[in-house]
Amino acid sequence: MGRPMLCPPAVLARVVSLHVAGHSDSAISTVFNREGVPTPAGGSRWQRCHVWRLRKTAAATRLLMFEGVVGEVVRAA
Repeated sequence: MGRPMLCPPAVLARVVSLHVAGHSDSAISTVFNREGVPTPAGGSRWQRCHVWRLRKTAAATRLLMFEGVVGEVVRAA
């Protein structure tokens, strides 16, 4: 079960979406820094490793699987 995620679901969804769109972890952290998005722990500066860690969570894996299913359905239509 683990401890609860600190990252808001909308931020995690955006990380996954940007990753699926082809953005690197560094590029995603740069976007979040420019927009002033707080880190999951409430910090003000995103690092590449923050994004990488979020992408490795079970919640991100579920979103990636969903994105893959949705993407296959959209491409097939």
